[in-house]
Amino acid sequence: MILGRACLSHSPPSRWLTSHRAVCGGYANRKFPPPFVPILFFLLVFSSGALSQTRSQEYGREGPIIRVSLEGGVHRISLQLSGTYKLAYEDVTIASVSDASISISYSEHGTPTVELPNQELQFFSPIIIEPASIDNMTSTPTIAKDGVGISHETYPGMVEVIPESSGTFRLLNLVNTETYLRGVVPNELVNDLTPDELQACMAQAVAARNYAFFRMSQRDSNDFDVYGDTRDQVYSGIQGYKPMTDSAVEMTRGILVDYQGQPARCFFHSTCGGHTASVQNVWQGQPALPYLSGVSDIDPATGKAFCAASPKFRWTTTFTGAELDRLVRQNLALASPIYAGQTVRGGVEDLKVVNRFKSGRVDTLEIQMKDGRKYIVRGDRIRYLLQDRGKLLYSSLFNLRIVRERFGKIDRIVLNGRGDGHGVGMCQWGAIGMSKAGFDYKQILEHYYPGTEVVKKY
Repeated sequence: MILGRACLSHSPPSRWLTSHRAVCGGYANRKFPPPFVPILFFLLVFSSGALSQTRSQEYGREGPIIRVSLEGGVHRISLQLSGTYKLAYEDVTIASVSDASISISYSEHGTPTVELPNQELQFFSPIIIEPASIDNMTSTPTIAKDGVGISHETYPGMVEVIPESSGTFRLLNLVNTETYLRGVVPNELVNDLTPDELQACMAQAVAARNYAFFRMSQRDSNDFDVYGDTRDQVYSGIQGYKPMTDSAVEMTRGILVDYQGQPARCFFHSTCGGHTASVQNVWQGQPALPYLSGVSDIDPATGKAFCAASPKFRWTTTFTGAELDRLVRQNLALASPIYAGQTVRGGVEDLKVVNRFKSGRVDTLEIQMKDGRKYIVRGDRIRYLLQDRGKLLYSSLFNLRIVRERFGKIDRIVLNGRGDGHGVGMCQWGAIGMSKAGFDYKQILEHYYPGTEVVKKY
C-alpha cells in the first residue's frame, strides 16, 4: 500500500513537540523529498484519545501510562522484537512482525526509514511498536520473555520512535506506572535488601510512584514524562526486576503520598548525614513546602542517625591547591550562573564558609582570588563547584580545613563531610535504618514528608 502525503493531513496530538509534529506527512522545520517519493506509512494503534483516558482519575489497576525517554539525539536505532508486535501509524494498523530485528535511521535523502526483515519503509511522524497482545500492557506484572530489546536491555509495553528536527531520533518506552516502577525501584535503592528492609523498599516504591505522578502532571510541550536516567529516575528493563522490589511495588499498588489532597513531590536521596534539608535551602528560588522541610534523622531510641550504616555517612575529600584552582576556573559558571561569561584568572587565595543552614549544610561559600576578586556559591550548587571529572561532591554538609605552605599559599583543602546527595525528602539509608528498627513504610514516609497522608488512589 502506497500513500501520498496529502492523504494523511491531520491535526497532530498536542503531546507532540511543534518540531516533531506531523504536518501533512512531515514535521515543522524539516525538509523532505517531494510527494512523488513512494512511501509506505505504518505504526500507531495508540491514539491521543487513549492517552487522555489513561490520564483521567480512572487509572485502573495498573495506573496511567507513563512515557519514558530511553534515548534522544541518536541517528540510528536497532530493536530486537521478541514476540509479535503491531506496526501502526495514525490509528491504522499496517503490519505485524514476530521475533525480528528492525533498524531505524535516516536515508541518504534525509528521510526517516525503518528496515524490516523483508522491506524498507519511510515515515514522517512518530511511530509506535505495540505488543499484539494487550496483556503485555495491563496484566499483573510478571517477568515475560516478550519485549523490545534495546542496547542489551529488554523493555515491556510499547516503543515510540520520534523523528527530531535535528535529523536524529528520540526513543520512548510507554508502559503503565506499576510496570515502570518495577524497572525503577531496583535502581534507586542503595543495596541488595534483606527481608527486614522490606518496609524501606515499600517506602521507596511509593516515593518513586509519587515522583512519576508529579512529572506526568508537569508535561507541557515535551513528548515524554521522564528521562530514564539520573535526570529523573533510573529505569531499566525486565532483566533488572528483583523479587523483593516486585513485591514492594505490588504491595503498595496505587498508593501515593498526599499533601492537601494532591500527590506530593517526593524527592529522595541516598544519605542525609543525620538531618535532611529544606527544599528552598537546597535549590535557590524554590518555594518552601512544609512536607519538604528538613527533619532530624536521629533515632530517639539509640541517639544515632538512622542512616549511620551508609558508606557515605562520613567521608573525607582532599584537593590540592592546584586542583582547587582548576575546579574554580572550570566550574564556577556552572555552579553560579551569574558569573557566566566571566574569565576566572589566577589562583585561589582563600576559601571560607560564611554561614550554614539548620541542617548543618553550607549556605554560602566565599572564594577569594589572588587578584582580589570574590565569588559566592550557595546551597547545593557548591557540590557542582567542587565536582571533579563529572562526579559531584557528595554533599554540602561538610567542615572545611585549609592547609597552607610556609608562605601562605594553599597546599590543600580537606573536607570532612557527611551524607550523599542533595538531602531533600526521604533519606534512603535512613529508610533502611527505620525499617530495621521496626517502622513500617507509612511511618517512614510520614517521617520524611511531615504533614502528608499515605492514601490508596487506585
